[in-house]
Amino acid sequence: MLTSLKNIKMLAGAATVCAILAFSGTPTMAQDIFTVSGVHVDERAETAAAAREQALLVGQRQAFEEVVARLTLPEDRQSLAMPGAAELANMVRDFGVSNEKTSSVRYIADMTVRFKDNAVRNYLRFRDVSFAELQSKPVVILPIYRTQSYMNLWDDPNPWRDVWSRNVASSGLVPVKMPIGDLSDIGTISAEQAESGAMERLAELAKRYGANTAVVATAEVSGPKGGETVNVSVTRYDPSGSPQVFGVREKTQSGQSLSQTLVRAAKSVQTKLSEGWKRANLINFSTGGTLMVFVPITGLSDWADIEEKVTSLPVVRNARVVAMSRREVQLSLEFVGSNSQLKTALNQKNLNLTQMGQLWFIQPVGTDRLEGLSLNN
Repeated sequence: MLTSLKNIKMLAGAATVCAILAFSGTPTMAQDIFTVSGVHVDERAETAAAAREQALLVGQRQAFEEVVARLTLPEDRQSLAMPGAAELANMVRDFGVSNEKTSSVRYIADMTVRFKDNAVRNYLRFRDVSFAELQSKPVVILPIYRTQSYMNLWDDPNPWRDVWSRNVASSGLVPVKMPIGDLSDIGTISAEQAESGAMERLAELAKRYGANTAVVATAEVSGPKGGETVNVSVTRYDPSGSPQVFGVREKTQSGQSLSQTLVRAAKSVQTKLSEGWKRANLINFSTGGTLMVFVPITGLSDWADIEEKVTSLPVVRNARVVAMSRREVQLSLEFVGSNSQLKTALNQKNLNLTQMGQLWFIQPVGTDRLEGLSLNN
């Protein structure tokens, strides 16, 4: 049981029993947000060296466009110009190449480019471009394939599931996980149950893959071969709140296969999932404040874990320990955005921000360390 509220209040002034620590600067986000892999380059020039130099610049530009697309909304980046070669080079932390092929005039490779997170942030802020960089918990996708003759989730053939197996976005702001479709998955939920929104079964499947949100995406294919139309109905089931529904429509173009159309449809679904998350978590640097919070802890290792999660959040500008005892930590949080955005950000790290009277508390999700807390002075 926690100490009384009176003792917690006394903690703030107990400078003799605590260490005063400060954590300043902009925290780093999960590295994959600012890292782009699988950038394919194929350039020709008068010499092999010139082709390689040209290809590396093209690859860095493509990677930069991908990072900006991850962080910003389409309407906000329309007028954003590509930085010059020197400015772009200053934003690149490092890069690697694989699958290199060269000739006297040609260079082919796959690139992985890592950008400096602060440099990208400053580039966008100085151009008044709003962005989000809070990564959500993973979502698990259930791809149902429907034709005039059958509806399928786990069985073959399911070309829609095959596309998702190859093209899930493991990086970005909304990581997507694809179930492997083993006997445990099959026994947990059927295509009919998924389409009907069986919440308990959806939640059980999501939990198995480290997610707390399930997304049911039903692709219905109609039309003649070579000119198929793919209509996708998507429902996102969050553990709290009403289901979110949207649709995607793609048509097979001349010279394309149905598989290519399904790939475009899957990418459109992932883009819409990401756009919805970004709109809710755009960082407004003109708002924010300082919040004094109390963190009940079970020991130093427990505090070290919570501290790392809090200071890694992009909305947290500064976290300063005001007082500490064996049972609680009093923390001054300087943050940007709203209280609700801070609460959402903490929740992605499995931490709850709650208010009790005039005081704010942070505790791990699934625990009740405030139980029995006395409100008497």
